[in-house]
Amino acid sequence: MELLQELLNKVLPLYGFILIGFFAKKRWQLGSKWISKILLYLLIPLLIIENMLQAELSESAVVGSIIFVLALAMNIPAIICKRFVAKDFNGSLLKGSFSYYNIGWFGIPVVMALFGNEQMPLIISAYVGNVFYGDTIGYYLISRTKGLPVKEAAKNVFRIPALYACIIAVLLNLFSVNLPQRAELIGDVVGWTVSASGMFIIGLTLADINFQQIRLWNFAKILGLRYISGAVLLVLLLCLEKQFMQILDDDKSKLMGLIASFPIAANLVVFASFLETEKKNSALLVGISSIISLVLVPILCLLLF
Repeated sequence: MELLQELLNKVLPLYGFILIGFFAKKRWQLGSKWISKILLYLLIPLLIIENMLQAELSESAVVGSIIFVLALAMNIPAIICKRFVAKDFNGSLLKGSFSYYNIGWFGIPVVMALFGNEQMPLIISAYVGNVFYGDTIGYYLISRTKGLPVKEAAKNVFRIPALYACIIAVLLNLFSVNLPQRAELIGDVVGWTVSASGMFIIGLTLADINFQQIRLWNFAKILGLRYISGAVLLVLLLCLEKQFMQILDDDKSKLMGLIASFPIAANLVVFASFLETEKKNSALLVGISSIISLVLVPILCLLLF
């Protein structure tokens, strides 16, 4: 019960910003593009640099690679989902939804609730792999939902500051550059602001949706396939790591396995809002998966830990 209480105390308040965004849009017709610009061009790059400077590069290479390979592999069930389950959904949106996990805005608060700072290097390493995939291939996939040519969509990837923030952070880490303690406090504020803003954008987008027209069974099938396939693929990757590399101990392997229960990254909505494409479906997928994970993660935490 203490574990459940800690999770609720640290994660649940962020969900309130979905409600705030929902009612703010209903009352004042607020737009989301200006918020997504601030996130993409300022706050998210700062958060990436602050987080990656705390990570051990050797562990980041292993853990980050596992998450990157998981994201790539999740394109396979997304293709299957498009062909047999969700024929009317945009294929690129499904690929982005299946492969992009909310490690930064959801996973880090969960790990803080479970272990404090003890396992932060591990989850930050996973966050690194997630960023390298989500802010490159993930952003490309959302660009493709607009029907852009491949070359133009690929160019969009190089316009997003997060990619350069990753490169800068790795170089600074290699040269053992440390942030002053005051900068870490600022990073905590930035991280909370990014989390709250992402949830707020979800609320703004959900306010434009006619929920009576939503086919919940379709979303249930899509997300069910995502959670199950993600768990199977991640367990397979962890078994391969245990067999051939043996870098992660049992607790770290369990924590890594928990990532399969995380929701779709709220960055998906930020990208869709910024590019003005597939905003409603992306918000629904992120919003519904966030609600599912709010229930699923505590259950798995109680079973695993």
